[in-house]
Amino acid sequence: MQVAERYQLLQPITRGGMGDLWEGTDIRLNRRVAVKRIRRDRLSEETIRRFRREARLMALLRHPGVPTVYDFGEDADGLFLVMEYIDGWSVAHVLDMHRPLPIPWVAMIGAQLCAVLSATHAQQLIHRDLKPGNLMLCRDGSLVVLDFGLSTVLNSTDFSKITRSMDRLGTDRYMAPENVTEGRADALTDLYGVGCLLYEMAIGQRVFEAPTIAVEVRGHLYSEPVSPVDMDPAMPYELDRLIMELLEKEPAKRPQAAEEVVHRLLPLARDLPPLPGVVDQAVAPTQLYAAVLARSQGFVHL
Repeated sequence: MQVAERYQLLQPITRGGMGDLWEGTDIRLNRRVAVKRIRRDRLSEETIRRFRREARLMALLRHPGVPTVYDFGEDADGLFLVMEYIDGWSVAHVLDMHRPLPIPWVAMIGAQLCAVLSATHAQQLIHRDLKPGNLMLCRDGSLVVLDFGLSTVLNSTDFSKITRSMDRLGTDRYMAPENVTEGRADALTDLYGVGCLLYEMAIGQRVFEAPTIAVEVRGHLYSEPVSPVDMDPAMPYELDRLIMELLEKEPAKRPQAAEEVVHRLLPLARDLPPLPGVVDQAVAPTQLYAAVLARSQGFVHL
């Protein structure tokens, strides 16, 4: 199957609410690409607006932790967005293979995620849908953040917000309390999502894991999470404290910047062991982090 008589679709990577993501080939340039598609029968005015907005936002981002956008358009079958192909595994898949993750890998993934968030937040861009399926761990140990389709730009007249004030978008199992109750999203909302991800990677289960989404959402709203160190006495105290601070119900009590979280995680990201089937060799993160952090402000201004 081809898109725009240029991109050959090979196999689906993921299927989601807004569209399907495919591995493909750019026939003209003979390179692998990722193609996000929304079929015409799934299009609505709001879906088209969000998809076009995602394409415009991602095209402006310049960061090693965000895929490069190559093309965007429409054909007879619907809308498409062509991006850099990321050769790796989603963190959701990594967790299926290795649950829980070794603590150095929890810190490694979390620090890289927050390096990306530090840059996006500096440009007033909020991701608002952080979850394992939206993070890709590459074979060299680097992390790429996917799917800015639900992101929002604060204080911007160029990019309209994608929701009304009381709309709630995101993934309920990783959603901050203020997003659930008020539809409010800012940098501290993203950091709550980081806390959820760190908890799941370190402990092997979601913060308020339950058979139903409703029970989990009530946990985020009203319950205190069980401390990671109470679940695993070998948990480093520094990581336990950081996770619990990120999961505070009141945003003002959380760490106030992604950059702070990066620096608190870096000391734990050392002596990384191989992750068989994912990253097969031990990784030395120093140079990787230096590259990510040095370019963390490398965005074109919105």
